[in-house]
Amino acid sequence: MLRRFFSGAETTNGTPDSLSAIDKLLKLDKSLDRSIATLKYLATSLPGDIKGYIVCGNDLNEYSFDAMWGYSPSLLTLKPKHGPWRDPGPRLISNLVQELFTPNDQELRNAMNSMGLRTAKSSLVVPISGRDHAYGAMVLNRHEGKDFTETELRHASLWGSILGEAQAQAYQLRRARLSLVEFSKAFVEAIEAQDFTLLGHSQRVTSYALAIGRALEMSRDELADLYFAGMLHDIGKLGSEGGLTNEDKDHPQRGANMLASSELLENASEGIRTHHENWDGTGFPLGLRKENIPLLGRIVAVADIFDLLSSDRGHALPLHEVEKNLEIRAGKELDPSLVSLFINILRQGKSTEELGQVKESDLPF
Repeated sequence: MLRRFFSGAETTNGTPDSLSAIDKLLKLDKSLDRSIATLKYLATSLPGDIKGYIVCGNDLNEYSFDAMWGYSPSLLTLKPKHGPWRDPGPRLISNLVQELFTPNDQELRNAMNSMGLRTAKSSLVVPISGRDHAYGAMVLNRHEGKDFTETELRHASLWGSILGEAQAQAYQLRRARLSLVEFSKAFVEAIEAQDFTLLGHSQRVTSYALAIGRALEMSRDELADLYFAGMLHDIGKLGSEGGLTNEDKDHPQRGANMLASSELLENASEGIRTHHENWDGTGFPLGLRKENIPLLGRIVAVADIFDLLSSDRGHALPLHEVEKNLEIRAGKELDPSLVSLFINILRQGKSTEELGQVKESDLPF
């Protein structure tokens, strides 16, 4: 949608390829990175010495600098009470000193002055908002060169809309994922409550899997998929005639089928489908081998086996015995590189109890 939105936009003074810049923007995982990328694009594509920042607010009319380009990182620590973002326009700012410096207290004015904000010759402000979500406002300052023009204001406004839409989509996705998190936790806990030995199993597997995923430096989206693959990996046992403790060979496929209608859980369902595939090809349901097994499935397999070996649900072995058992299974059932990585994680000193807890701060959303 954003590509179509921008395809007919005007550019100024030989700007870099806009569609390429949008592609890069949309591939970024974090809102801060998207904000910085937008500021950088505008600062380097418009003529003159341009610096800028983005300000976000809350319902209490409290503001903070969310991102900046060209100024000191110390700017992000300031908490301004007033500024041109209170009326984001889009508009050219006729008197930056009056709007940014005069209304704030002396200490804040001194800090902003030391960072060079007062030397701006020309300024503009545009809103950053998407559908049903207002993110903040972007202020651009030109320190050398001609004053900003109406054409440049329209150009910046367009990029404010693009960034706003990207942030809004990410915000809605995060809300949807958090809703799924709450549902999946409640759903799994209700299932596991039917058998005392299963209590906490899915949460522990999820936490172990996330530890591996972070060590692999997976992206936030990949970690989100891994979270749901771990939390829901045994959901297919609901359809098993032998009950929740029966390791029937149909439950991975059945679990994947249960999630087939959810686009948000599409990647997670592949992890669920393949978490019983073996590295040597002897697993089920598809008999996949080595890297043909999706990474999510291979990670969940290591986490699942570790929980079987270490918890009261399974063998409850001492940690050194668990490590030996994992090493024996490496290259047979389990991806040897992931086993090695996870053993290194275990040797960093955290207890299995610590590793097995999914805290809110662990959620990749």
